[in-house]
Amino acid sequence: MLRPAAPLLRPLALVLVALLGLSIASPAGATTPERAARADCTGAVALTFDDGPSRATTRRLLRVLHRAEVPATFFMVGQRVAADPRAAREVERAGFLTANHSWAHRDMRTQSYREVRQSLRATRRAMKRAGLHPTDLMRPPYGALAPPARRAIREAGYVPVMWSADSLDWKSGDAQQIARRILSELHPGRNIVLQHDGVNRSPISVAAVSQVVRVAKRRGYCFTALNEKGRPGFPTPTVTAVAADGVEGGEAVVRLTLDRVPGRDTALTVEAGSGTASVGADLPPFTARVEFPAGRLTAKVRIPIGTDAVAEPTEHLTLRLRHPEGLALGQDTVQVGIVDAAAAARTDLPGPPFLLPARR
Repeated sequence: MLRPAAPLLRPLALVLVALLGLSIASPAGATTPERAARADCTGAVALTFDDGPSRATTRRLLRVLHRAEVPATFFMVGQRVAADPRAAREVERAGFLTANHSWAHRDMRTQSYREVRQSLRATRRAMKRAGLHPTDLMRPPYGALAPPARRAIREAGYVPVMWSADSLDWKSGDAQQIARRILSELHPGRNIVLQHDGVNRSPISVAAVSQVVRVAKRRGYCFTALNEKGRPGFPTPTVTAVAADGVEGGEAVVRLTLDRVPGRDTALTVEAGSGTASVGADLPPFTARVEFPAGRLTAKVRIPIGTDAVAEPTEHLTLRLRHPEGLALGQDTVQVGIVDAAAAARTDLPGPPFLLPARR
């Protein structure tokens, strides 16, 4: 989505941004990414769900989380991802983070270093094949670890994540009892809640989520995902830009790409600046806010280019990246070439190269 900065645009400036990927609403909780860090929050609550995906239950949970306007992190079992990659994709494309919960949910205390490495590797491979961009977080089944497993996890580049509030949803209780169990364990500061979307009792646990969110918000808690360190917070992806040259009278295209899923809405401002091509002469003044809804990794910016009757060599403008929100800038600028229309016609140039949609 693009929101033009009206005072900086001229009537002739056409601003077009096409966001790539499925158009799925992101969690409204992600639209205020710094809520969990607000000074007036009693504490931060990160909801996490293990053992999925399970298509019917996971899909229902996604709807509940959207209505409740909160983010979450899903620790997925590799075998389940391989069996139902579509269900796994729905989680990420709905704007939620995904993480590793082993291949077959075996107790890692009984596994060798090699077995743990193979389990993590196979799960990540299945998630990638399903089209996911998993985080480097993992949760050991049953929260159980031994020294060989700890070493395997660390050397594989994963961050193990435990929990502070255990719903015991797999064991007993109706939805209200599960909700009360979770709420009783919340405390000021950082909270990580453990629930499940892939066990027999998961539908009961999902039914508890709305009550947990409603009561916790009333008590002053804010909801967040998990950051790169496995703590309540949000990852900060890096955005990079690649430009395709444009022809006079057409448009230049710049593709913006995030290197990881942020689990929240993010944004930045792009602004055209003069190089050998002049803003105001070769193209209209251009500035725009580009938003990445949670779960979206790419955006395409189209910059209109004027035309003149002067034959000239290829010129360049500078597109500046500014004011990142929830992002880190991989670069401050990108150079955009402008090809003379007459020269393009003489050499039969078709214009800007066609850009294939980026793989998710």
